[in-house]
Order: sequence, then structure tokens, then C-alpha cells
Amino acid sequence: MFSLWWLTSIFASLVFAMYIFANQIFKLKGSLVMIYRGIGTALVLLPLCFFINPVHNTTFYMLSVFQGFLIAYLDNRLFNASKHYGAEMTSMIQPISVLFGFIMWFIIKPDTFTALLSNPERFILTTSAILGIVSSVLSFKKSRISRLAFFYLLPAMLSVTVIDLVCKILMELGSDNVLGAIFYYSLITSLIAGIINAVAFFQGGNDFREVLLARNIKYAGIPVISIIMAMYFLKNYSLYLGQNPAYVMAIIYAYPVWIMLFNNIYARFTKNKIYAVPDKKALCMMIASIIVLILAVQNG
Repeated sequence: MFSLWWLTSIFASLVFAMYIFANQIFKLKGSLVMIYRGIGTALVLLPLCFFINPVHNTTFYMLSVFQGFLIAYLDNRLFNASKHYGAEMTSMIQPISVLFGFIMWFIIKPDTFTALLSNPERFILTTSAILGIVSSVLSFKKSRISRLAFFYLLPAMLSVTVIDLVCKILMELGSDNVLGAIFYYSLITSLIAGIINAVAFFQGGNDFREVLLARNIKYAGIPVISIIMAMYFLKNYSLYLGQNPAYVMAIIYAYPVWIMLFNNIYARFTKNKIYAVPDKKALCMMIASIIVLILAVQNG
């Protein structure tokens, strides 16, 4: 079963792309989308508390609340970046966090670094694959990455690194009840993030009627809630299965290729201009690097 981490990561990558792509179309305030993504998701999940056993670990719940605050900041930042700079630009900067995570996990779990270093060939292949995935995604577009977008998202990249590492730790804490760990993590973080963004939304002078507007619920609320629930399960399950969160996130954060595909499909559907496809060399490098990473990890 643990060998399937790469497959669930690929599906998570596809769903993550849908999540970032959503507000390129909706162009709603990040705090409004986060109300749907947070409180809306929590309300849908809440009735399931009667059927899913809780995780019996106090640290698990404390860390989940902490995650909720980080997610509130991160997702608001991502949605606003997608609105102002486009989903492609936003998605191509995010893989930088994989490098941060790759290094930080070895600091948190030095024994995993020792184990990897004991096999020099595997160490070289794994490190090269991680670098290959990140550099290929960064060079998908021939045009330069916006400096404004980069510096706007840099604090968020540090946040997403912490979120991914803590999420892996949480899945380990709940390893005896994985479904419960994924469910209660999703419920708690959604509720916390949603409440924080609801406060920000209303403090900004926005009207509660905007949240209940049928058009917003139909074209943003329902899709975002559906996407986020699928993303929670796939991402967290992948992190549970994966040896190192950086391996999982390297595949998930290769999602710009999906966004470019979505952009072209959407452009054809709306009869607008066709977006540029990924640079062929960068795409081949990304695919090759992912294959090398999977083989190196599986055979380790």
C-alpha cells in the first residue's frame, strides 16, 4: 500500500490545480472564497462526527488548530495572488517550498537523512530529482516570473512548508486511525481558517448577503467545497503514505502543468486566445525527474 504514495500524489496534484485555478475564473475576494472553503467545508463535514472515531491524542488537536491559522493566511494569499497575477504565475512559484521542506524534514528527522546518506546513489538520485522537478516547473513559461508576484508569495511559501511538514507529523500521530486523522484535521483546520477569514471579510465592510448570494454559492461555494474535500483526503493520505513530505509535495506542486492544460481548455470553451503550452524541454525534464524520484524512493 505504501508504494502508492506517488499515485495519490498525482491525483492530489490535479485537484490542487483545480483549487488554485478556481479563483482565476471566479475572481472573488480571497476572504469570501475562504469562507466557503473553511466554514462551508466544516458545515458539510460536521455531521460525519457521529460516524468517524476521533484521534485520541491531545497534541494532534493542538497542532491542527495551529494549522488552521496558517492555512487561513496561506490560502487567502494564494487566492489573492491567483486573482491579481493569474493561476499560472502563482502555481509556478509555489514549488520553491519543496526545497525548503526537503531540507527542514531532515532537520526535524535527522535519522531519515542518515538513512538516505547511507546509500549515496539513492541520495544523489533523490536530490537531483527534487531539484529537477522544481527547476523544470519554474521554467515552464518562457516569460520571466513576476518579481512582484514572487515577493508577494514568498512568505506564503515559508508558511506552506511548515503546513506540509506539520501535516506529515499529524498523519503520523494519527497513524492508528488514518481516516479519523484526515477527517478531524480537515474539520478543525477548515473551521479555524473559515472563521478567521469571515472576520476579515466582515471587517472589510462586506455584506453578509454576498456570502448567501445564490450565484456565488453555485459557481464558487459548491465547487470550492467539493474540491477542498477531495484535496484534503488525497494530500493527507499521500503524506501518510510517503516517507518524506518533500517527495509527495514535489509531485503535487508540479500542478502548473495541469493549470496550463485547464487554461487552454477554458480558452477553447470561452473562444478566447489559446494559452501557451509548457516549454517542451521543461515538461520532459519534469516528467523524467518525477519518474527518477519515484524509482529512487521505491527502491530505497
